[in-house]
Amino acid sequence: MSATNPPPRPPFTSLPLDPSGPPGNAWGLYGPADELGALNMLTPSLILRAASEIQCGERVSLDWALDLPTYPSFNRRKLEWKMTQKKYPDGGLRSVNDDEVSMNTQGGSQWDGFRHYGYQGREVYFGGRGQGDLRGGVIGIDRVAESGGITTRAVVLDYPRYLARKGRASVSALEANSIKVDELDDMLKETGVQTREGDLLLLRTGFTEQYLRLNDEERKGVAERPPAFLGVESTGEVLKWIWEHGFVAVAGDAPSFEMSPLVGEHNKIGGIWKGESWEEEMQGGGLIHQWCLAGWGVMIGELWDLERLVEMCEKLGRWTCFVSSVPLKIPGGVASPPNAVAIF
Repeated sequence: MSATNPPPRPPFTSLPLDPSGPPGNAWGLYGPADELGALNMLTPSLILRAASEIQCGERVSLDWALDLPTYPSFNRRKLEWKMTQKKYPDGGLRSVNDDEVSMNTQGGSQWDGFRHYGYQGREVYFGGRGQGDLRGGVIGIDRVAESGGITTRAVVLDYPRYLARKGRASVSALEANSIKVDELDDMLKETGVQTREGDLLLLRTGFTEQYLRLNDEERKGVAERPPAFLGVESTGEVLKWIWEHGFVAVAGDAPSFEMSPLVGEHNKIGGIWKGESWEEEMQGGGLIHQWCLAGWGVMIGELWDLERLVEMCEKLGRWTCFVSSVPLKIPGGVASPPNAVAIF
């Protein structure tokens, strides 16, 4: 296989590609030692085509500030930052400063890398790597950065605006609500966009906007309670929709791209597959996380700042743009801030 000519995605019904592996896996599609998964789709010709989205030069940052959320959920540590002023050998202060930063790379705007979430039933990550295999640098976030990051066309969907257009009540992004596959499909149809293999999906739930309206005590309360947030429905139908639209990665503004909590009746596969083994395989929840990250190598972005993005989309009357995102080159890293910018 040539790096500039990867194979197309096979039909969803052909999964799993590795019959000895867990449900839905696409292992081996890009070779037995592949560490990039769906990112193999980002060929020079695809990126050149995506760059045609740059028409007026408007730019929008897609990262939230590193100190947001004020109190991260999922028991993650908040940002610690300090500035230190350098000294001369005699102890006098110089006009030179350094930064010192300590953070959980998933405490705020983030890419979930392929080391983050595995198949819970078999305890394996993308490509069948076990926990012990991660002692080296395999499938680290630095592999993504070294490849040039995620640079492609983004397709933007705005759930709160969609509900308003339909005359439906708004939905709290701070509660366990789900976006169904028919809603995703309807939102996409309303944009008039025909998806292409290698597109990035950006989905606004309204979380960051609603979060910033909370006072300090309310923000503490969000972090201290069991995670419960709006996200896509954790079902096989949503997985099929993501696969068949060819998305190279998916990202949203909520703490979890799929509805939280990740574990529960709501994330059973149902409807598509039969057989007792499926339910056992998918124990541990996080159906979207398991299949996208561990099965397909489709990165998941969370807590992105999409407010100015959707305003720009509405202003320009278009729901696609070029996105460039290069994660931190942390050897063996699990995740990273996206360092993402949309260009119109």
